Amino acid sequence: MLEETASAKINFCLHVVGQKSNGFHLLDSIVGFTDFGDHLSFEKSNRLELSVQGAFSNQIPLDETNLVLKAAELLRKINKIECGAHITLTKNLPPSSGLGGGSSDAAAAIRGLSRLWQVDPPESACLMKIGSDLPVCINQKTQHMKGVGEILKEIKTFPTLPILLVNPLKQVSTQAVFRMLKNKQNSPLPGYEKLNRTKKDWINWLLLQRNDLTIPALNIEPVILEVLQTISNQTSVKKVSMSGSGATCFGIFKNKYDCDLALEKLRQERPEWWSVSTEILSI
Repeated sequence: MLEETASAKINFCLHVVGQKSNGFHLLDSIVGFTDFGDHLSFEKSNRLELSVQGAFSNQIPLDETNLVLKAAELLRKINKIECGAHITLTKNLPPSSGLGGGSSDAAAAIRGLSRLWQVDPPESACLMKIGSDLPVCINQKTQHMKGVGEILKEIKTFPTLPILLVNPLKQVSTQAVFRMLKNKQNSPLPGYEKLNRTKKDWINWLLLQRNDLTIPALNIEPVILEVLQTISNQTSVKKVSMSGSGATCFGIFKNKYDCDLALEKLRQERPEWWSVSTEILSI
């Protein structure tokens, strides 16, 4: 049996800097991946099968809309694979939450099945056919993502950062958030190349950045503001923002002890919300 972790994808900042004639938005974002995520296992089988378990398994479709199955079928078609596989997905991340869970699951399926079937993963242009987040999710390292998701640069100076993730268990449509975004021509990210690999330098830089999707997401799901305020009230939190199109928000801490304490306090205050204390994967 082969195994893969599909880490939660975090947009530390997300600037929308334009829109193409086909409607796709141009992004400028720093993306990282957490130690916490979904889990996939792979076994050889005559047929291609997917079973789902875990906290959010009842919210995952098992038809042709499932990104894991789409990724598996793409890999089979490209490499003319005749055998199948049994994939077990343990769904720990809330769906439609701004954490790129579906794309991360599909990328993990590509990695796991490539090993199982002993073939090479598809090129980025091919992965984009499944979803624009697939290329960044294939390589679970902190990256600078531009364009519609196809322009990627690994950031080797980004430190390991403790991070608190909080979701009010409200699903937010990415398409709806982008539709409500009024200004599509915002300023790009400033340079970060001279930053050293220190938590202080990177946190100070991140404090100056923004997520342009926050206001439209708040208009769709006002509880996001309460989530942001609740995280901001936690002791020793350094940076608070929303990830992706929401509704998951995060708080960055300098040390894991403070992050764990914040999680304990937050779970006492809002036990009905989903929350986890984890860390950003670093090189």
